[in-house]
Amino acid sequence: MPHPDPTPDRQKRSSFAEAHLWVSRLTTISLEMALPALLGHWLDTKWETKPVMTAIGAFLGFGCGLTHLLRMTKEAERKDRKSKSPSSNQPESSSDEKIEVD
Repeated sequence: MPHPDPTPDRQKRSSFAEAHLWVSRLTTISLEMALPALLGHWLDTKWETKPVMTAIGAFLGFGCGLTHLLRMTKEAERKDRKSKSPSSNQPESSSDEKIEVD
């Protein structure tokens, strides 16, 4: 017996709930990008290594935030495709497949 999806469909959520979900996701990504740079700045002032740790923190934060953002958009796109497909039992077609016409 298939397990039900623990997250409800987008159509079942109110627009306010959907907006709140995206605001919380974007806030998380913003903090993932900003906090490592702030931590690096704090370490620079403590260890007197300006701007080394700030730069390292900024690069790490940007990489982490960008990775999370890409993963999140890929997941949202996959859920969109799944909800738009006429039958969830059919495998998703790949854009790499070539269709031959006789």
